[in-house]
Amino acid sequence: MIPAGRGWGLLALCAGVASLVGGGAPLAFALAVGLGLGLLHGASDLQLVARPRWPRFLAWYLSVAVGYLLLWQVAGAVALVTFLLMSIWHFVHEDDVFAHRHEQVALGVFIVGGPAVLHAEAVGQLLDLAMGVGVPAGLGAGLAEVLAVGGALAAAVLALTAWRTRDGRLAVTLLLIVALPPLVGFALGFFLLHAAPQTLVRQRLLGAGRLGAYIRRIWPVLLAALGFAVVGRSRARLEFRACSCRRAVCCRSRRRCRDMRMSCSSARARKSGAVSP
Repeated sequence: MIPAGRGWGLLALCAGVASLVGGGAPLAFALAVGLGLGLLHGASDLQLVARPRWPRFLAWYLSVAVGYLLLWQVAGAVALVTFLLMSIWHFVHEDDVFAHRHEQVALGVFIVGGPAVLHAEAVGQLLDLAMGVGVPAGLGAGLAEVLAVGGALAAAVLALTAWRTRDGRLAVTLLLIVALPPLVGFALGFFLLHAAPQTLVRQRLLGAGRLGAYIRRIWPVLLAALGFAVVGRSRARLEFRACSCRRAVCCRSRRRCRDMRMSCSSARARKSGAVSP
């Protein structure tokens, strides 16, 4: 179920304010909701595994994480497409909002593609930054268009569900995810449609009726995950800045080459005119 009451309204209000303020506010909102509140559900993974299996679980978990980071360094496009597909699969198979499979599939596609429905160009730029340099031109824009089409179809399916069940909160949530800037829309969809419902599921599985009791069970992993996220965020900012600088240098180089070719062409034209009878 989608969180109800003042929590849902406050989060929607903060999303709207971050969108209106602009600048770094959308990114700050996305980090606070995605990496802050969003980590609550994943931090309980270890608690759901039998204690004798913890070493093997941690070894596999860390190996996959490190391997994927390495893949992103050497093949950004492949890593990004893999990440998007695995995210959709995860949202579909870890859904506790909808009962029917077609709604769950629509949910997974919508969380990833919904923000691109009205903001395909901005999403394409974000995808280009995520992939880094050396990728085919227009790949980010093409992926964004695919996400936009999938997000629109998924939004239609979920909107019909909201109308059939008379769920106004779901309808407003879908509208906000589509209308707000991409970073804000994705963070809002990730938390309201996935992370928050899954946190409630994890609380039931661990027998933690209140959020405070749940956090006391998972706080060591939660702190480690937050630390890893902060380090990853800092590294990502440095890489994005370097990527932007390299793109700017490439653009300036192409402009210089184009200007040189135009100058050479003009010089040849003047020379030809000078020697003509």
